[in-house]
Amino acid sequence: MDSRLPNFKELTKEDGSIYGAYDKVTNINPYNCYFVVKYPDGTIRKGNNLFQTGWDAIPSGFTEFSYVLSTGHVITLPKFRAYMPLIEVSDGLDGSRIFHAINVKCLEENCVTIWRIILKQGSASQFKIGDIILSRENLPKYMSSSWKYTS
Repeated sequence: MDSRLPNFKELTKEDGSIYGAYDKVTNINPYNCYFVVKYPDGTIRKGNNLFQTGWDAIPSGFTEFSYVLSTGHVITLPKFRAYMPLIEVSDGLDGSRIFHAINVKCLEENCVTIWRIILKQGSASQFKIGDIILSRENLPKYMSSSWKYTS
């Protein structure tokens, strides 16, 4: 059995099955996952995919923030002061990638809440694609320019 990841461009939905020695993992299609932001004037801007998100080109000032997964899940986050999504991915020695989660850092007054959106599932994990895990961390000492502020 071929343990390399298939080319995601040829797949739809969550068809990226990876067979390991102990587990079969199902992964989303990173080419069909993207963020969506909505501005006060009704303008909607959509990101690209998980390889080239387009986040840095998005201006601050939006009022709504969501992620659309290839499985059809739409995760709409509540309004925070600012957001910064980070993609959690493993690179294989053969050039393949496994997308684990989107970690969206959400700025509050006195802390950062992290929305971890799960992108893979397998028998070794209790979580399924589209599940959300919340955690908190202290405010960063320095704010990255990748933070986008809401209006």
